[in-house]
Amino acid sequence: MPLLTVEHVARIEGHGTITVDVHDGEVRDISMDVVEPARFFESIVVGRRFDEAPLITSRICGICSPNHALTSIKAMEAALGVDVSERTRVMRKLLVYGSYLQNHATHLYLFAAPDFVGLPSVFPLVETHPEVVERALRIKKLGNDLTTLVGGRPVHPITAVVGGFTSEPDPHVLEGFAETLRELAEDLTETVGLFSTFEVPDFSTSGDMLALSSEDDYAIYEGDVVAVDGGWRKPVSAYRDFIREQVLTHSNAKHSMVDGRTFMVGALPRVNASSDSLTQQAKDALRNAGVSAVSRNTFHNNMCQAVELVDAAGRCAGYIDQLLEMGGSTAPVSVAVRAGEGAGATEAPRGTLYHSYRVDDDGIITAGDVITPTAQNLANLEADMRVFAPTVVGLPRDEFLLSLEQLVRAYDPCLSCAVH
Repeated sequence: MPLLTVEHVARIEGHGTITVDVHDGEVRDISMDVVEPARFFESIVVGRRFDEAPLITSRICGICSPNHALTSIKAMEAALGVDVSERTRVMRKLLVYGSYLQNHATHLYLFAAPDFVGLPSVFPLVETHPEVVERALRIKKLGNDLTTLVGGRPVHPITAVVGGFTSEPDPHVLEGFAETLRELAEDLTETVGLFSTFEVPDFSTSGDMLALSSEDDYAIYEGDVVAVDGGWRKPVSAYRDFIREQVLTHSNAKHSMVDGRTFMVGALPRVNASSDSLTQQAKDALRNAGVSAVSRNTFHNNMCQAVELVDAAGRCAGYIDQLLEMGGSTAPVSVAVRAGEGAGATEAPRGTLYHSYRVDDDGIITAGDVITPTAQNLANLEADMRVFAPTVVGLPRDEFLLSLEQLVRAYDPCLSCAVH
């Protein structure tokens, strides 16, 4: 075969091309070429006030904008020495989980599921299995509604600011939303059940897996960074000491390494690192799906996303109950502007997201840095493709390329984020 390409891989966020060099049935090389141009958000924030960074960087992505906003806020609070209330922390966790419900539902049902039922898109399912599509839309809508409830709107939240929130939902509305979350349990359990019926290749990634981890919570907002294989735990503030980025000639997105290895971030690494911290319903769903932690099968990332949906709904209902019972305020605390430097991280739907900033005595940003989940995953994705492609190269051309696309979609990449 000559060079094979999949131009603009379908059903992912952003634009990328798979290029495969096959000669006499042997895969000589393979790459994931991110063709979107760099957007230079790290430079855009320089010269702006410290409180403008979250509003600007949330525009990196329309899918995980809450995560960019909150991670930016956390980094700026670290730089300025700002400590927020426990109530604010709980509200922020709800905002993160709103993005999980939005993203996971979209990716699982609209992007990933067609691979397993032999369809080019989700649209034929509207006619053949309308109940499945309706379930997907219910989950997605709930994520939109939760993000709007806490963040002020479903995309690019505006109420979360450095130091707290500018407004808070009415308690009666919160109480009703907790009940809605609990009512969604059947839809989420059926989502795990659906994906457990899909057969995935027997495959094992060679890279390490990194995620936030906390002793007393399923870490999506706070925690240290842990390496599942490396066995180490390090503070978020040191992320630049262990993540090494490199520029490539075939891609507009950088690749990342840790300890000289490629690595993966996302739902599978999170579950591997923190399965003991899942809600009981999510633990049961994971067990019933036949996925054990630690799994090294990249294709299990989608199943772990489904399990995280179960976890998110139950956990968010509990967070709302906590808010209704606890006191305190989410009103922004006063900020003493000063020179400083700080880093922050959250677990975005696709994996660990890092932001860091340096500000001067007037609170003006003099440097910024962002490392997105997909920018961390791309090197491991290419490494996986190089191992996986030879196992399926004997398939007919279209099936061979579709198998590679399926591996890409298992990562749920956001190539627009990768070229931030």
